[in-house]
Amino acid sequence: MDNLHLFELINAAPGLGPVRLLLATVLAQWLIWLVPIAMAFAWVRGDLVARAELLHMLLAALIALGVAQIVVHVWPQPRPFALHLGTQYLQHSTDPGLPSDHVTVFWSLALGALASRRYAVWGFPLLATGLVVGWARVYLGVHFPFDVLAAFPVAVAGVLIARGLQGPLSPVAARVIELYDRCIAQLRSRSARRNA
Repeated sequence: MDNLHLFELINAAPGLGPVRLLLATVLAQWLIWLVPIAMAFAWVRGDLVARAELLHMLLAALIALGVAQIVVHVWPQPRPFALHLGTQYLQHSTDPGLPSDHVTVFWSLALGALASRRYAVWGFPLLATGLVVGWARVYLGVHFPFDVLAAFPVAVAGVLIARGLQGPLSPVAARVIELYDRCIAQLRSRSARRNA
């Protein structure tokens, strides 16, 4: 089955109801905002090792997004609405759509989590969430299915590059964690003085 045929099967038909449109929009556009919230919560509750693993996962996602930008410039693929295909329900710029940045973030974090000790349990839920987000973005007409699938090798590349950089960058990660701990200690000290 080719990309266009898969797109035609998944993309919502004209006249999509408001409830389905809202649900798909939440999945396609707003679900990604849970990522920084969850990572910030895990950071605050985590110890030194957990924070180092979170930094590694974040680095993998940033590198994967960088790799995605290289792919976009080397092999630009138009989005469906730029080719006047399907029905577009989500406003989006006409920049190339392969790979999907949203799915790249979810899957690079998922693969980074699977490679960690503390957050491996996040891996498969993040992979599944990325797939749902990708489906929603095809459903709403801003991506082809292959744009979503292309996010996986890009995520793998991001995780592998981040893993290769883990040793050389470990002093940087340790310094970031140390600065965070120092700032929190100063804030607590000021708060204690005010309350005294």
